[in-house]
Order: sequence, then structure tokens, then C-alpha cells
Amino acid sequence: MLIPRTEVPPCGWNSYDCYAGCINEEEANANLDVFLDRLKPYGFEYFCLDAAWYADGSVLLNNQLRANGMYRHMNMDEWGRYVSSPVMFPNGLKALADRCHVNGVKFGVHMMRGIPMEAVRYNTPIKGTPYHARDIYVPEDNCAWCNYWGAIDVSKPGAQEFYDSEVEYLANDIGVDFIKLDDVTEHPEDVEAFARAIQKIERPILFSLSAGGDMHSKAFARYASVANMVRITNDRWDNDEEIRQALERSFDMEEVSGPDCWMDLDMVPFGGLQVNMPASKDAAIAYLGSGRQSKLTPAGKQAMMSLIAIACSPIIYGGDLPTTPQEDFDILLNAEVLKCNRNGVPGVRTSWQNHADVRKAPSRKNDGTGWIAIFNTNWVDRHVYLTPQLLGFDKMPQLCDVWGGNRPVVQNPDGTVDFYLQKYGCAFLTYRQ
Repeated sequence: MLIPRTEVPPCGWNSYDCYAGCINEEEANANLDVFLDRLKPYGFEYFCLDAAWYADGSVLLNNQLRANGMYRHMNMDEWGRYVSSPVMFPNGLKALADRCHVNGVKFGVHMMRGIPMEAVRYNTPIKGTPYHARDIYVPEDNCAWCNYWGAIDVSKPGAQEFYDSEVEYLANDIGVDFIKLDDVTEHPEDVEAFARAIQKIERPILFSLSAGGDMHSKAFARYASVANMVRITNDRWDNDEEIRQALERSFDMEEVSGPDCWMDLDMVPFGGLQVNMPASKDAAIAYLGSGRQSKLTPAGKQAMMSLIAIACSPIIYGGDLPTTPQEDFDILLNAEVLKCNRNGVPGVRTSWQNHADVRKAPSRKNDGTGWIAIFNTNWVDRHVYLTPQLLGFDKMPQLCDVWGGNRPVVQNPDGTVDFYLQKYGCAFLTYRQ
């Protein structure tokens, strides 16, 4: 069944930023070990595998094949549904899901709009129907960047039943609690068909939509009735400058995001990224970059977490947990970041001038308190002066600087406050009136 709403944004881990579509059982279990030790105590619930958990072979093989328009061997059952790779997961995904559940964690996977191209190739039957894969396939609407999934026309007989059978396999055979459906936010008919499939299952499932760099508020409102979170940005990587797009996209959605459906600012690219990717000069192979620690600066990491907190975006950690340094955990798990995020009230922009973008989120529990984030949207360091009105007040409240160790902010004699912000950096404050 669809989870109707979540009072606070979901929190979890996803494998894509660190393993792309090539994580194996040993790597997944190593990350789950750290997840249980470091993230679960802070309320992180969802442990999710991203793309191609049904594909055999290494990341290097995958990228070499992709460079030539091919793809790895994909494992599929007699009903045309991708199933977990016995090469990458010799004990099956159910064993990993079971381990999550025994430890009080929910398990998730990535899926794509449409039908496996292997099913189209073999014209496999659709479970419970007289129809076959080619009866519902529409090649003119295929995903532009993933050549092993094909589009379907959900108005055709058999299409809804195919989505029903996929969700049935995920929920009943594996034990999935979270589904991230990709290449879908421009395809509302597929979203609604997939949601109907989830609604037929007894198991509660959190439903996430991706990718959404072109998402707009009217479409977001339509999806709010069937999804729990919708991505509103392109992929976000370890580049400080990407905060600018995220600021604009979150501003577009600040009035429609909430417990019925949260705006998703993509994963948190801290710690070890693309750890299974060797260095290469071939752009077709190394398009996500090679194994590295996140290139975000400390100021960039603070800005990213400040925005995720005040926007009430789901916190989905993307880095390799075993190689994440303590300083990244400290920023990710900062007490005020988590408190603001779980306050569940998306902040609104109170002003934007002189390259200072100011957001304010009131506490829903304590009147006269809340959080303020001030972002430097420029590519140079800036010294900014702010009046009470620019912060959204008639009179300057008491302020404390979260990233400055929660120290009180001293007001200037003229009643303003000032901050020295690094390029694409921020100040994250608590306030009390």
C-alpha cells in the first residue's frame, strides 16, 4: 500500500553516488554495518540500492559496454521482470532485505519507468494476462539515457498488469519498503499506474520519484497525492557551485512541499564517492569521476546541509559509509540540522539581495523560535549586512550561529547583524524572539 504521508522527511542511504549501478553483496553489507552503527541511532530508516541491482559485472565492464551502446547481462524472470543478480548478490536481495528488517531498518531499490528491453526482445508474457511485452511497448518514448529499459503505453491492455507484477515481485518476493522510480516526473500516467500497483500490495511502501530537474510546482501538486517525495533537481555532485540551482529549485517548491509529499534535493555527496571507479581519461567511462573523497569544501558541505535542513528535503546520504571521515558525519548529523529538518516546516525566502539568499523556518512546537539560513550565491567571498526586515522580523531576535558552535550573534549598534560568507557558503542560525 502507499504510505499516505510522512510527518517528517524520510532519511536514509542510497548506493548510487558511491557505487553507481554496480554494488555487490559484500559492499552492501559493509555499508549496512556502518549504517546501523552510525546513522540508525539518528533516525535514518531507509537503506536503498540504486540502479541495476539485476545486472552482472563490474563498474568498469558496465562503462566499457555503455561507451559502445551496449549493456551488461540483465537477469530476468519468465514474466519479463528484472530480478536480482546472482553474480552480484549470491544470497539474493531478500537476504539483504531480511537483514535490514531484523535490525529495524527498511529496505529500498531503484526502478525505471517502463519495461526491460530484454522482455521486449523475447516478447515475454505479462503475468496474469494474455498479453506480451510488445503489446505494451512504445519505442518512441524510451528513456534517453538508459538503453536497457523501454517505454510502455499505460492505456494499453496489459500495461497496468505489468506494473502490478513488478511491484508484487519487489514487495512480496524481496520485501521492499521503498521504491525510487526514475525517468518518470514528465510521465504522470506512468506515475499513477505505478502508484496503483503499490496500492494493491499489503506491504507499506514509501514512493519516491526521480529525476526531476524540470519539475514544476503544478506537476508537483499532482504527484503529491501518490508519492512521498519528488526530486526537483538534476543529479547533485561534489561541486560547491551546485548550491545555486538547488536554492532556486527549492524556492519554486517551498509552498507545495510538506508531509503529503516532500521536495527532494537529491543525495548528500559526502564521504567516498564512486569508490569502485578506476581513474580513466575516457570521458565515456569516467563521466561520474573516479574514486575520491567528496570535493565539496567544508563551507560547501555546511551550505548543502543547511539548505536540506531548512527546505525539509529528505536526507539521503550518498557516500560510501566505511570510508566517510568523522568530519563529514559531524556536518551530516549536526543536532540543529536534524532538528530543523524534522521540524517539517519548509522554510521560505524572506529576502534575496546583494547575493544573500535568506530563508526562515519557524518551529512548529515553540512559538517565537526557529531557524534562518543565509546563503552566499556568488562565486567570491562576501561580507553581508542584514536588517531585521531582511531576516523576516520587525525587531532583531536573539540569534545563535550553528556552524560557529552555537555562539550568540552580536548585533551591531545600528541593529543589524553581519556575516562573512565564503563563496557559495552560508550562515545557519537559530532564532528566539
